[in-house]
Amino acid sequence: MDEKHDEANFEKHAEKTGKRILKESESVLVVHHYDCDGIASAGVVSQALNEEAIASRSLVAKRIDENILAEIAKAEEKTIVITDLASSTLQETADALENKIIFVIDHHPPKEFEAENVSTVNPHDFGLDGAIELSAASAAYYCFKHLQSQRIAQLGIVGAVGDMQDQDGFVGLNKKMAKEAEEDKFVFVNRDLRLFGRVSRPLVWFLAYCDEPFIPGLSGNEKACALFLNKLGLPLKTNDRWTTYYDLNVFDRRKLSSALINLCLEKGIEKDAVERMVGDVFLFLNEPEKSELRDAYEFSTLLNACGRHDQAALGVGVCLHEQGAYEKAKAILIEHRRAISQGIWFAKKHASDLGAFYFFDARGKVSDTVIGTVAGSLFASGLFERNKPVIAFSTDEEGNTKISSRGSKYLAKRGLDLGEAMRKAGEASGGEGGGHNVAAGCTIPPTKEAEMKFLKKAKEVIEIQLQLKP
Repeated sequence: MDEKHDEANFEKHAEKTGKRILKESESVLVVHHYDCDGIASAGVVSQALNEEAIASRSLVAKRIDENILAEIAKAEEKTIVITDLASSTLQETADALENKIIFVIDHHPPKEFEAENVSTVNPHDFGLDGAIELSAASAAYYCFKHLQSQRIAQLGIVGAVGDMQDQDGFVGLNKKMAKEAEEDKFVFVNRDLRLFGRVSRPLVWFLAYCDEPFIPGLSGNEKACALFLNKLGLPLKTNDRWTTYYDLNVFDRRKLSSALINLCLEKGIEKDAVERMVGDVFLFLNEPEKSELRDAYEFSTLLNACGRHDQAALGVGVCLHEQGAYEKAKAILIEHRRAISQGIWFAKKHASDLGAFYFFDARGKVSDTVIGTVAGSLFASGLFERNKPVIAFSTDEEGNTKISSRGSKYLAKRGLDLGEAMRKAGEASGGEGGGHNVAAGCTIPPTKEAEMKFLKKAKEVIEIQLQLKP
């Protein structure tokens, strides 16, 4: 399509496609990525199908390859809805599933294809930026917005937050989605601290587990956090229950926010990272208090934990409020946060400056399921100047080298495109890569030769993008 930033026609196209899915399907297989946005988008589609009494089941995939296509081809369902995947393999998908009716709801840049059995909903086809204006889940929201479902709207917000599209505030159709939910009075949007644990964690843990930014003297030190709170005159307990951030009145919350920001500035944390501590937060007023489901950021982290620990189906169950799913997911979240915290400590000690990017090799130390989160957290930690991206190595389940990279909108405005860098570096090293301009990944063979070729090409591409050499 040739449309340039055409929000209105995207909305019309998305609604038309959503209605087609509901009208033309007897049963549906929902295939989705394993991260938060993939799970949330699958939740949106599954919720819509449930509301229309259409049978469905979900299938998680890390990527669309020959194996997953073979599995889909054997499925009894004739209608296949793929979310947060397949935009780079549309032709291969169409060819392998020629007897299926396929709908792809995604926000990654699509490759051209010719096939009558594939319909797509993708912001890039309408001149919209899938890195900041719509995630897969928020694109899916517009497919089924006409159902006027609060849960669908919530999951659209959760997916976009999980895809880090809220870091500088929602824009475009993400912003419209959140505004509509706020006007319907089941979402409360407020500027506040954007730190994990506002809703669900006692104040001491809220501070001790903070890693975006990493606060020297507090992060990882519960005793120091307790002393810090006492010094501010903030209660650790209220009525014999541990005090959470939202138990504090608005004046005490402001006192704590100001004290944290001042401490970060005193410790020399980069100003940009400090400014990002405060931003829009989204509270779901119909969800239980002190539950991760009440806060979009905590909800997104819960879903991400499920996906990163091979429990994506459980994450979809959480989205659909299936009985017992939340309790099981919460146990996984504890392990997930521990793995991330340990990974950040490792990255902090072993990251080095390679000129065009910061780099750390976490193979054998940090799981491939959390390496992207660790890289993003290190980038957001304020421990390093955010004038270049972060690239990290880990090992995937097949023994290959998995590479994750993270940047920022500021760097993207300067020319950074990590999707391009990962794709070109992957090609140069016998692997495959791609993604968004601020977050991308790659998989290469586990050899020294492939590693050196990757690093050399990535350095070359990023230096050109950021004009680091005259």
